[in-house]
Amino acid sequence: MANLQANPWTLISTDPATATITSSTGLTLNADGTVSITTTAGLTFNTSYASQTAFTVIGSASTAYIGFYQLIIGASGGSAFTMKPQFSIPAGTAQSGGGTLIQCAWPWEVRIEDISWQNASGAGQLLNLYDRNGNPVWVATATAAGSQNRGKVFWVAGLSPQQVQSGSVLITVD
Repeated sequence: MANLQANPWTLISTDPATATITSSTGLTLNADGTVSITTTAGLTFNTSYASQTAFTVIGSASTAYIGFYQLIIGASGGSAFTMKPQFSIPAGTAQSGGGTLIQCAWPWEVRIEDISWQNASGAGQLLNLYDRNGNPVWVATATAAGSQNRGKVFWVAGLSPQQVQSGSVLITVD
């Protein structure tokens, strides 16, 4: 279970809360500036995260929808949500789809001194960490079993873990 209460933070394979966004029409800009998001399967929120209402969209067909959102309507386990983007999407932007909806583990600025991926089970295992705006913090593929380190990351605009296939991630915050 995600531990964001102690330093270092810990993430394991069951911690990321993600869902695939429906292709072509999963992202619709509403007249009030909110976005209707439809996923192909239910998204069960991670209750150990610091915020239950912060989400990130990555990889959508239209880059206008990529970024940081606050939940307005939608429940854990659901596949239809209304969210308010924390950035501007121009009025009249066409529907889009594809990509991934990720629950933010930590939606606020954080100073990360070091990230260590411990005990990856073997070659090909994936680690995908993004900031709240959908920018990669660390996207890695293990080349063998064991551990990898990435140090001196410094200030990051939130943390949205998409995938921790094996092992655990230790994040030292300052």
